[in-house]
Amino acid sequence: MKRKSLFKFNKSILAASVLALMATTAQAANPTLKIAHVAPKGDPRDIAANYVADTMKNSKTCPMDAKVYPAAQLGATTDLIEGMQIGSIEAVVLPASFLVGFQPLMGIFDFPFLWPDNRDTLLKVQKSKAVRNLLDTTDSQGVHSMAVWHTGYKQWTGNQPLRTVADFTGKRARVMPSAVLIEQQKALGLTPVDMPFPETYNALQSGAIDAQENPVSTSYLMGLQEVQKALTITNHGTLDQIFMVSKVWYDGLSPACRTALDQAVDQGSKVVVDETIKAEAKAMKGMKDAGVQIVELTPEQRAGLRDATLPKVKAFFINKNGEKGKQLLDNIEAEISKDKE
Repeated sequence: MKRKSLFKFNKSILAASVLALMATTAQAANPTLKIAHVAPKGDPRDIAANYVADTMKNSKTCPMDAKVYPAAQLGATTDLIEGMQIGSIEAVVLPASFLVGFQPLMGIFDFPFLWPDNRDTLLKVQKSKAVRNLLDTTDSQGVHSMAVWHTGYKQWTGNQPLRTVADFTGKRARVMPSAVLIEQQKALGLTPVDMPFPETYNALQSGAIDAQENPVSTSYLMGLQEVQKALTITNHGTLDQIFMVSKVWYDGLSPACRTALDQAVDQGSKVVVDETIKAEAKAMKGMKDAGVQIVELTPEQRAGLRDATLPKVKAFFINKNGEKGKQLLDNIEAEISKDKE
């Protein structure tokens, strides 16, 4: 009886030891960090995402098994966001416009003629508490928006200069799935057409749409200089990216890991700006070499476009989002005004 009892006891010890070993191994394993985006390899956001991945791979306080998946390798925009919400994808880099579907307050990032058109001032505002409060609104949807990555000011392209509302009226333009952007286009007299960006080239070539808005580097990278005759420099908004992570995953990291990742993403925001500046210079040269007409607005023309769009967009946004939306917007406008003084 003693031998049998001892044998059972030893089996229990063995099982407990195996479980303890498995737990220790799980704790010791590096966290996995998949960073997904839809831009091509070599795009500024791809370079910055790889900077974050490399930094976390080599972190002394929290090494991660990190890898970047560019060019929609893990799915289109909706797939990426849904994957992040359920925790199958740890991190995603996308324009704020694609978050508006589940958090309409993020539409503030799409406002025309709101954000400073001076890059240094813009970057300062994006680091403010007012913008941090806006980013925090996605937490309730299972997405932790870590930082804004500046990837350029938007410009309009078309087959003619787009200087005034009359130039826009009656045309069809590609739009991202953001109620604010749709309202902006309606205010210009455009017919908004929601379509994935990869389809934009063919739509412009066939005449299904007449115009589109993007940073010049994005337009050039997609070859739109081949199907558009004019680039109007409006700097009317930004197409800045949100570096976001699964909140469940982020909350499960140790404090040391969260700190290391916060720092890597913050440094990544500087990398993406430097790469964007280089990409813009290359794109402007490429546009000119391709024979695209570069159109500069007069201050009066720019003011005309601003007056036609910003008040209507603000009224629409506040009507849809109530006091919470108004307060967030007021705080950001106050921050912008402070930096103008």
